[in-house]
Amino acid sequence: MNSFSELETPYLKKIADVCDENGVKITSIHPFTSGFEYMYFFSAYKKRARDSIDYFYKKYFEAASYLGADYFVFHGDSLKAPFFGMDNYCEVLSMLMEAAKEQGITLIHENVSTAKAGNPDFMKEIHDRFGEGNIKFVFDLKQTVRAGYDPHKMLDAMGNDIVHVHINDWLDGECRLPYMGRLDVDGVIARLEKSGYTGKYIIEVYRQNFIDPHEITESGLKLSKIIG
Repeated sequence: MNSFSELETPYLKKIADVCDENGVKITSIHPFTSGFEYMYFFSAYKKRARDSIDYFYKKYFEAASYLGADYFVFHGDSLKAPFFGMDNYCEVLSMLMEAAKEQGITLIHENVSTAKAGNPDFMKEIHDRFGEGNIKFVFDLKQTVRAGYDPHKMLDAMGNDIVHVHINDWLDGECRLPYMGRLDVDGVIARLEKSGYTGKYIIEVYRQNFIDPHEITESGLKLSKIIG
């Protein structure tokens, strides 16, 4: 979602109609305000966190529910921001998760290189604090490499609570479509499948990472031969 007007019913209905006409199921939605989550939620000022849920993020959760999505993708605290402790972080995260749940949506925490959660140790501590089954994650392959970590270390940190995957590749310091870089895409998928992962794989790249849409189709066909 790229603007506040896109969270209103007229625009959401257009999306829903196109999806219905083409047999598309929306798995997750992503907020354009993810870059501000450190300011909205992770400070010593709890009132702003509560207000940001009520005034901003409940609109996202409602939009996700309208579109029939299962998940809302969350980035969390920025690396550039002061840290107010893991107790504060998990308390606010619990508030967000509960607000999403009220709309039938599961908030899932993504590993992002510019966020504190891009560090596997940080993500593991969150996972340990909530406990197995009490928090869910979206694993992004390229983001682990961009942050300088082994993807398998992030998979270890998230454990069996990965419910969504952003699948992509990496080459020469840039995100690439799956199988158009040098990452072990098949190895990551094999590990996920072996662990019992049954969720969706979303090809997530940026517009500058491909030239022709047929490249996405080609990448998708290769993935479909691997994913169980």
